[in-house]
Amino acid sequence: MEERTTSLRHRIPNEKRRECLRLFDEGYGYKKTAQLADLNTYTVRDYKRRYASGDFTWAERGRI
Repeated sequence: MEERTTSLRHRIPNEKRRECLRLFDEGYGYKKTAQLADLNTYTVRDYKRRYASGDFTWAERGRI
């Protein structure tokens, strides 16, 4: 029997992603956004980079 592995990686809810998007729209940088949204700074930095490039696909994670 094949053993299933479960990802231990924390999944960020869409609500938190949308909060980041809103804060970016208001002009906040990634560090302050991470602090206000209570998220990892490096994750929010990646979101900010994608936001700045015009990629908003990160803001809504698909449902499985």
